[in-house]
Amino acid sequence: MTTESFRLFMSRIIDYAGLYPPANLSLEDAFRNFVEFQDSPDSWMLSRFVIPAKRLPHLSPLMPDSVNELSFTALGRSGASADEFLSNLELDIADIQAFRETHSSRVLVDMFETALPASALNDTIHNLVKTSSDLLNKTGLTVFFEAPFDAAQDKPFGEGWQSRVDSLVRALRKLKNRRVGFKLRTGGVIANMFPSAEQIARAIVSVRDAGVPIKCTAGLHHPIRHFNESVQTKMHGFLNVFGAGILAAAKNLSQAAIQSILEDEDPENFTFDSDGFAWKGLRAAASEIAKARLFAVSFGSCSFDEPREDLRELFRGRDAL
Repeated sequence: MTTESFRLFMSRIIDYAGLYPPANLSLEDAFRNFVEFQDSPDSWMLSRFVIPAKRLPHLSPLMPDSVNELSFTALGRSGASADEFLSNLELDIADIQAFRETHSSRVLVDMFETALPASALNDTIHNLVKTSSDLLNKTGLTVFFEAPFDAAQDKPFGEGWQSRVDSLVRALRKLKNRRVGFKLRTGGVIANMFPSAEQIARAIVSVRDAGVPIKCTAGLHHPIRHFNESVQTKMHGFLNVFGAGILAAAKNLSQAAIQSILEDEDPENFTFDSDGFAWKGLRAAASEIAKARLFAVSFGSCSFDEPREDLRELFRGRDAL
């Protein structure tokens, strides 16, 4: 039996990214899965299909006749420089508009995610965020920006990453009443693609204080933080990350408190009941969960099955499921 608080916590939280590692499915297989998931009893957990904007034209021959509306988040081409980024943005918008016009009310493409160029720093980040959000918002898109990584990509969360995050969040904060947000990469297929719990905690505090929504991508296949043999590092859990985000928003938690939630590997400390969600002694009521989910939006996962199967196992015999 699913509690109201659990449904609010998990409602439309999983963006299906079957095209991406480690699944790496073909477009045909990934999209067929997404269509089939619409009829799942757990479809209320499912959000959008994640696809590069440039691949949207390839979906047209695969569109089913029997589904009324499918939701998508389009990924931008980005670019190595500011000029290339903006040129590619025009191509992305053209692909999205053509796809919308072809399929009309059968599709909803309302989210756009893009990584800022590695060369972008300080003023460049501010200018790019404003210019690109102007263009995207005019087409009805909400955009989530990912902070630039180190150009070498060998240590993406190394020195300099935090300053770029801070610069991006400052830029987003200035765009009041815009449909903009922050995209946080929470993992990958190798160990150095995982930010530390401290880095995630600081990012959550930064965007919360700036009044900016956050989406996560990669590495959140499982509910609870644990050591993963395949990548030889600790993988973050989506109950940890979104539980921390919800409680951070509802209770104005400190960075240290948020980090404690992120680092917790005991599933017994994460509970749902008819009144709300709790981690140890901290509790968010159902109304607070609903409000906080406007801040902690969703996470991309290459699997829709793994998160659900893990949740069933985790809460077997408990009241949440």
